[in-house]
Amino acid sequence: MISSMTGYGAGESDRAGVRTVAELRSVNGRFCDIAVRLPRSLGSLEGRVRAYVQEHVTRGNVSVSIRCDDGETGAHGVRIDVEAGKKYCDALRNLKEQLGVSGDVSLDMVASFPGLVTPENEEVDPAERWTGMEAALVKALAAFKDMKRSEGRALETDLRTRIEAILAILRAIEGRAPDRVIEYRERLNNRLVDLLDEPRVDPQRVAAEITLLAERIDVTEECVRLKAHCDAFMEALDADGSPGRRLNFLIQEMNREINTIGSKGNDTEISHSVIQAKEELEKVREQVQNIE
Repeated sequence: MISSMTGYGAGESDRAGVRTVAELRSVNGRFCDIAVRLPRSLGSLEGRVRAYVQEHVTRGNVSVSIRCDDGETGAHGVRIDVEAGKKYCDALRNLKEQLGVSGDVSLDMVASFPGLVTPENEEVDPAERWTGMEAALVKALAAFKDMKRSEGRALETDLRTRIEAILAILRAIEGRAPDRVIEYRERLNNRLVDLLDEPRVDPQRVAAEITLLAERIDVTEECVRLKAHCDAFMEALDADGSPGRRLNFLIQEMNREINTIGSKGNDTEISHSVIQAKEELEKVREQVQNIE
């Protein structure tokens, strides 16, 4: 079953009086890129969270956010670094004078500097918090994967419909191609009727040229390969795992065969069919970009 690369999931847990909320969001991406946002006091767990999520995701840009309801650290007070505040204030006033900017330095300006106001108690045991984080992540990942699978089912239905449309177009091309060869040979024969009466024209040489030209416009091999690629595409949709990269490769091969059919067909009907096939294939390409 295929999964979409876009999804969202949230989960929460309540352990030791701490309510932990985990959220996952993902968008399309060529590789697996996981960004983690944690409370500052739990920054040491970032690698653990990333590895945990990576076990369940193979492609896409994933954003993981975890927060706790007791604040960033669970502290009951704050500590203000007055000396650092004085230095910030002096530096801002000095900068104001050098730039010739009017107005005074406000408390809001100084308080915006990092590290000026910090919790009194920043000591948090990451191991204790991990239990609650993991429980929230399990729930978030379950909802996250359910949404991706749900979107994947819709994508799969659309892709199968479009591949079937390409196969139908291919059958029309295969039905037209033999007639095209016959028509081409007859037209060449008609054009050379007058020349065949000339002594200097070798009928056998003319027949050989007609055969060569007929071979050049024969698209049988391309049709066979295109059908094989379509079959492989369908099989990839049924396979386990993440078929996104394989599907992208098959689309490239299918596009190559369709272009070759168009260049060799040399026929209005076949050209119209090729355009229709390329339109369907482009829609397939757009949808495959969403598959994990």
